[in-house]
Amino acid sequence: MSHHGNERKDKAGAASFLLRRTNLRIDPQFTYATDDGKLLWDASRHFLDFVLVVSGAIGLDAFLPNTISDHTFTVTLDFRLQTRQFRPKFGKLGFDPTGSMMAIGNGGACELWLGFCPLVNMEDLSVADGAPLLNEKKHGDTRLSSRHFRMAVMFIAYALAKIPTMPIHLMHTYGTDEDFLLWKVKDVTNLYAKPTLTLRLDDLKSLHQIIASEWEAWVREAPPSWKVDGWLQSHVPLSVACRYGQNQPIASANPDARSVEERNWQVEREYSNIRYLSMAIATDLTCKPVRSWQEVSNEEILESHNIIYDSPDPTFRQPVNLDDLPARDPQTQKENNVYDEEGRRIPRFHGICSNNTKPCGVLINLETITELFSTFIPDNMALDPDIISDDDIHAPIVNVYPQAFLRKYGHIQCNTILPHFAPFMSKIRNAVSRSSPNQNQDVFDGQPADQDVEEFDDLPPVVFASGSQFYNEISHRIRPSADLHDVQQGRITSALSGAYSRGHSQTTHRIVMRECRLNLPHQRYDNKIKVNDVPRALRLENIYIFQLDSLKRHKRNGAEMVVPLASSWSHPAIFQALRPHLFVLTSDVRCSYLWAFPQIYQWTTYPITSLLERIWDHFRPLIEKGAKPAPQVIELCSVLERALAYAHTGNAKVIATSLMRPLWLVQSLLEHGLPTFSPSVRFAAAPSIPVAISPADWPTLTSMKVPAIASKRSQILTYGIDHFEAYKAEFHIQLSVNQLSSNTFLGYSSNLRHAIIIALVALQAYIADVKTLVTRAVTAACNHMEAEDGGDGELHAAVRRKGLRKWLATTNPLGYADKGYEHLVSCVHSNSMDHHEGLPNPTNVKLSIHDFARHICIMSRETNPAPIAAPLISSGCSTPVFRVALAHMRKYAPQDSPTHADKFLHDAFIVAANHLHINNVPWHRPAGPRGRRSRKPVFDSWVNLGKAVDLQAIKRNHTQPGNAAAEASQRAQATDSRAAWAADSITLQSLPDYILRSRLPDEFSLGSIDLADSASSDGQEPSSREIYEWVFANFNINKPLHQIALIASIYLSRIIPDIFWANSDKPKAHTVTNHIALTNAIRALPWKPNASGRKGCRLPQQFIAMVPAYILAVYDDTSPLRIHSDKRSPKNFPKPWNAKNSAKGIGPLLLVRLGLLRAVGGRVWKGGPPFEDWKLLSAEAIAAKHREITACLADRQYGPFRLAIMFFGVDKAVSLGRTSQTYTINPAIASIKANKRVLNDDSDSEDVEIVEVQIAKRVRWT
Repeated sequence: MSHHGNERKDKAGAASFLLRRTNLRIDPQFTYATDDGKLLWDASRHFLDFVLVVSGAIGLDAFLPNTISDHTFTVTLDFRLQTRQFRPKFGKLGFDPTGSMMAIGNGGACELWLGFCPLVNMEDLSVADGAPLLNEKKHGDTRLSSRHFRMAVMFIAYALAKIPTMPIHLMHTYGTDEDFLLWKVKDVTNLYAKPTLTLRLDDLKSLHQIIASEWEAWVREAPPSWKVDGWLQSHVPLSVACRYGQNQPIASANPDARSVEERNWQVEREYSNIRYLSMAIATDLTCKPVRSWQEVSNEEILESHNIIYDSPDPTFRQPVNLDDLPARDPQTQKENNVYDEEGRRIPRFHGICSNNTKPCGVLINLETITELFSTFIPDNMALDPDIISDDDIHAPIVNVYPQAFLRKYGHIQCNTILPHFAPFMSKIRNAVSRSSPNQNQDVFDGQPADQDVEEFDDLPPVVFASGSQFYNEISHRIRPSADLHDVQQGRITSALSGAYSRGHSQTTHRIVMRECRLNLPHQRYDNKIKVNDVPRALRLENIYIFQLDSLKRHKRNGAEMVVPLASSWSHPAIFQALRPHLFVLTSDVRCSYLWAFPQIYQWTTYPITSLLERIWDHFRPLIEKGAKPAPQVIELCSVLERALAYAHTGNAKVIATSLMRPLWLVQSLLEHGLPTFSPSVRFAAAPSIPVAISPADWPTLTSMKVPAIASKRSQILTYGIDHFEAYKAEFHIQLSVNQLSSNTFLGYSSNLRHAIIIALVALQAYIADVKTLVTRAVTAACNHMEAEDGGDGELHAAVRRKGLRKWLATTNPLGYADKGYEHLVSCVHSNSMDHHEGLPNPTNVKLSIHDFARHICIMSRETNPAPIAAPLISSGCSTPVFRVALAHMRKYAPQDSPTHADKFLHDAFIVAANHLHINNVPWHRPAGPRGRRSRKPVFDSWVNLGKAVDLQAIKRNHTQPGNAAAEASQRAQATDSRAAWAADSITLQSLPDYILRSRLPDEFSLGSIDLADSASSDGQEPSSREIYEWVFANFNINKPLHQIALIASIYLSRIIPDIFWANSDKPKAHTVTNHIALTNAIRALPWKPNASGRKGCRLPQQFIAMVPAYILAVYDDTSPLRIHSDKRSPKNFPKPWNAKNSAKGIGPLLLVRLGLLRAVGGRVWKGGPPFEDWKLLSAEAIAAKHREITACLADRQYGPFRLAIMFFGVDKAVSLGRTSQTYTINPAIASIKANKRVLNDDSDSEDVEIVEVQIAKRVRWT
């Protein structure tokens, strides 16, 4: 690894490393071998990094010190912390914290909490012990619900009011009314008169006694409405205290300090009613290169140790005479190690270091460390076959965090501790556990345990481990907490993206700009590590859980267990096992006086930091002049800052995979070390933009060109969600407009097409806001129902939640497709009996789609905008998006008059809303009897954006809805001319009501066709996808042939799989004398399923999409299919196209059978060459057929039946009507026959005459 580029400050050259794959190699002069004889290892400094204390009884035991009086003791209570989450990730509570934790203040450097524990968990120790650890199971929101929080506050006010010395009074113990909405806590108590309340020790003890003694009676007297959900009766308040990040030294080697520490453990807390104590005990492992070794005299060793052994293993060790054992082996010159009675090595040499020698930097070898966490225990550690408890043995899950792009070296976290600790933990258990067989022999202090009058055989282990982490201590120097690392906050990205800020966000932007002008984030990091005594030790941290119910009473203090566990790291059995898995970086480089650690972070990240500095230097003056960097530059800057954060943290969560993966950064960071950009990213020398990428190459997430973004978190944390949504919309609009597909909205002018695309971006944000509005409101309503109504409430709430989930999963949630309307109805109504009414509309207002577009424009215009009101959502993200979109759309609007410009904008929103199936939007509630009317949209008031048609358009027998919501959905679709509709959800009898709508059936879309293998084989012919895209882009329901093709496909979808024919029905060749006879013979074939049972011929949506596409591609000489065919001699269609359609039975023969082609040659049975064995109908024949179909559509009684006869013949038409009830068969017709008029050979007429024959009713004999 070379750092010369860093020394030369060659920023452009360093940045070039990011464009090619680079492997890091660490030169030998920067490292030490872990067994190097010049290294002096030390593990004597120990720290307490985290404490979590949980009481085992009602009250505040976890807050109380073990002292009668302390004039310095105070705690501060604060009851305004309702929104605070319980943050500890490790430890044991003994119950699930979800919805159970209430922050109430702080004291003794601890956060103070009340945990409302289930009563069974408090009373049954086995239930509490079986509860998962905080790091074993992900819990939900820990905060109390607003209702439960109100109850808890009222009880605390009740308890405080009983303390004479406290200035708290309570006028109504349970409020003024059972309905919480009718009163506030401030109405009945002065608990909130001051922000906080300070309690002395005596006050806290009094409060504890009242809580413990009064809780049951207070709950018993509570109003019945408070107990409806059962929470109050089934939970009790326990005290929880937590303290983290303290880094307090413990287990001092100084005997005097150790004695003071033991007293502190005793005084800190009264442990008699403490159930769980969780601790993170850390040890700093340091090593220094020594200048020389000074031998320790034998006399000095013997003064401190009575017996000296030659081995740490008590099974084989033997006492030694130091006079007979030289300090070094004469041959190897290595130290002859000796050990004390506990198996710890006794140093025989003191290392002499230079005054300016700094500790080496120590990391973990990530490739080998997992081996160390296996459950294998070496023989010399197996002191007793029973000492290894099952609680110490877990399947290790080691999470690695490579540092400085080194990939193989860094930090780790594990869900267990090293198995080498098992003997030490077992020794502690045997000494302090109440269930120990040797309770009268304490190996630590020799005190008998006769005061433990109870013996328990099934108590859980007194101590076990829940996890560990090994990291370099420099982390404490450069960041006070995990989320406050300078390089982890994306400040350069915030400075660049702030150029898009408006209003009050501009003040924040000026602050960020000033911060970056002073020092960039990586420069602040550089300043922090310039300190000579920057810590470099490897911190080895284990998290232990102490279950105090299993502990001897006189052993309930930290000194009995914490000190032995902390000092275990220095035991040879553990240190010698760990040392081969360490990686040591030099504290100085010989002959150059440069440090390898922590400067290695600067060296390996220099390509990134140099490019960030160039970006900042280039754009800073532009931003100060009011210019905006391109979004691509901002995102690339964010990508660089995320890569820099990964170098410092090793946490893969900082990687924005949606953007960084297509840019190659994910693979390069995780597999190779140094980041590498894809060739689409370009670097340039000054004065050009340092980094750029073409908009066409920018990664997108969906077909709607939604850009992949890495800067979201940085922008939201700095400027808020509105700023980010406006920025994202601007970026999305730029990409969508620049990459507009040639087949998108072809029926409109170029300017309007661009405006429609922009409107789509804004309306997608609006739909997301509506989803959020409904989700929040329905979830809150369901929570309230479950709490208030018991069993019935829970049942209906479950139905509403299910409907909400299904509604959110629909593609077009504000339309009717995919049962979107039905699911929305089922989740918004509070009473299932109201489902038949459809979406609630208490205002009885109905808007047109034009009104909706007008509301958007007048509320989002730049000058004099109307106040945001329904249907727009003022608190939503779409509000700034609409403003940005409207500004961009005006660039394409006509400039000749404001009227024309407004109409242009309205039209764009209307087309976009139709495309997104926006048929229903939230509305406001009706005006009340008094007060100002609210115009805020709510989840339980909706308006429809379509004009009504005759309700009889959908007959009751069309569908059979399974519930009232489905029926309401059908009625709503029938009254909404803009509503999306599905052909398979209506009857053919009702088809005339739908076929001429502005909306085509849902099935008629590219998404209904499987195009996985549609690529062209040689590139010289159009692919199937290109042909289909052309058809859907050019389809016009007002054209006769297009209308015929769609109707034919819908009818055909009703008889599948009977779209084939049997060979036995094929006429003999000699019976077919001319092309008319051939056409008639083909049309007379019975409709049957494929004998092979071919798959893919049973999906109606495929035929509704593919059959019209085939017809139009064949008929229109401008289609890609015809252009390709007409250039060929002989004419032919692409093989993939033929194969795809013939697999479904779609081809010329099917069109002949439907009456849409004429057969002229025998090869038509197998398709035949285009336009040789079959011919297209003439324009006159198509017009005549369209007139006949139009007449059938006008005949609302029997027209659908007559259409079936036209396509399938009498037999199949009658069969379809009788089996499916999809249309009405004329009961007066006893015999229907479809006859061709007698045609001459030269006649091309395709007219069909339908003859109705009246016959007398058959006499019924009795």
